[in-house]
Amino acid sequence: MKHRLLLLLAVLGLLAGSVQAGTLSDAGYRLFYLHPVRGPMRVFSTDALPAGSNVAPDNQWRYDYVVLNKSPNPLNAFYAFFNSDNVDRAQHVSGLAPANWTLLKQGPIAPNVNYKIRYRTTVQASKIPTAGELVCSATFTWTGAAVPGPQNYDAVNDGGSESGVTVEIIDDITSAAAATWGRIKSLYR
Repeated sequence: MKHRLLLLLAVLGLLAGSVQAGTLSDAGYRLFYLHPVRGPMRVFSTDALPAGSNVAPDNQWRYDYVVLNKSPNPLNAFYAFFNSDNVDRAQHVSGLAPANWTLLKQGPIAPNVNYKIRYRTTVQASKIPTAGELVCSATFTWTGAAVPGPQNYDAVNDGGSESGVTVEIIDDITSAAAATWGRIKSLYR
C-alpha cells in the first residue's frame, strides 16, 4: 500500500511539473472599443458592454496582443482565433504586425464561421528570440451581447507549436481612467 501511494505521488508530481515545463509561450491581450467620437477606450472583461458598441457602424474593436516567447527556439508565427464557438459575432477589419511580419486572415470555411488571423515572418532576423515579445493587433467588428473575451491561439516557433488561450493584461488597472470601485474591489476578492 505504501509503495502504491509513493508511486501515485510521484506520478502526480511529474504531471504537475510537466504543465509548467511544456509552456513555450504566453499570449496576453488588451481590449479597446474604438468609440466613433472619443477614440480607443480600454475595456476590461468585467465591464458592461458599452452602449451601442455592438451595433454597426459603431461596433469596431481592437485586440492588442503581447506574445512572450518562452521557447529556446525563435517564434515565427502567432494565430489568433475568432468565433471559435462557431457563433458569428466578430468580423475581421484589419490589423498591425511588426516590420517583416505578414498578417493574413484564414477562413472561414463554410458552413463554419470561425476563422484565424495569422501573424508570421520568414525573415530570420525578425523572429522573436527567447524571452522576446511579439506585439501585434487585430481590429474587428463585434455584434455580441457581452464584451469580447479571451481567444484561442497557436504560437509557432522553429521547434514546434503550442495552443493556448489568451489572458487579459490588467497592468494598467491602477490608471485613473480604469480605477473604478468595482475593479478595486475585485483585486481583493
